[in-house]
Amino acid sequence: MRSIMRTFLATISLFFCSQAAADVQAIVTDIEGTTTSISFVHDVLFPYARQNMQQFVLQNQANPIVAQALSDVRTLMNNPQADIYAVIATLDGWMDADKKITPLKTLQGLLWEDGYVQGAFQGHVYDDAYVQLQNWYSSNLPLYVYSSGSVYAQKLLFSHSTFGDMTPLFAGNFDTRVGSKREAASYQAIAQQIGLPAQSILFLSDTVEELDAAAIAGMQTVLVNRSGAPISSSYPTVTNFYQIQF
Repeated sequence: MRSIMRTFLATISLFFCSQAAADVQAIVTDIEGTTTSISFVHDVLFPYARQNMQQFVLQNQANPIVAQALSDVRTLMNNPQADIYAVIATLDGWMDADKKITPLKTLQGLLWEDGYVQGAFQGHVYDDAYVQLQNWYSSNLPLYVYSSGSVYAQKLLFSHSTFGDMTPLFAGNFDTRVGSKREAASYQAIAQQIGLPAQSILFLSDTVEELDAAAIAGMQTVLVNRSGAPISSSYPTVTNFYQIQF
């Protein structure tokens, strides 16, 4: 049944890309695996956050943004009186399980800011993604980012990228506060916030389940398969941004 549904959704997406590609009025892109190497996120950013979370939380728990995130963690723990070490242990467990939880993403973003500012790393962006994003921006095509990482973390990556500050290219950013990336309602909400019909928006991602949700919402979709390895999907597929033509 899942295979049949994906084939149906991919057919819808192919129809949009072949029949209405000239009507693309905005592009929404994922980050990890799409504009940015998965290895950068998993081998650089995640370990940095894991190694420094406890010290950061202990030193900054009075900061209003940090305090609110910690309060949200306690709420999700169903334990509003949890001590700080129990909260940290929960955060560590979420990081180990790669959970997409908003207060965790908020704290990771704050941690990564320290890393970027100190020059510990730069945000990785593929050459082709940079060039095409520049081309689309120069063509007055509005560009948006939708990632499970917080908007703050997104802006940090693109403002400290290997190509310098790329944030002026983007008209807006979305994260898990708009909803899960695997739920159609999230993409409907994004289209509403952008102010365009869903069918005039092109969504780029390396994850089939995200494309499924975007297609249900009516968006045009392209699978960015950087590795070129076989993927069970009939969505329009590219291995780099140069191949995205409309």
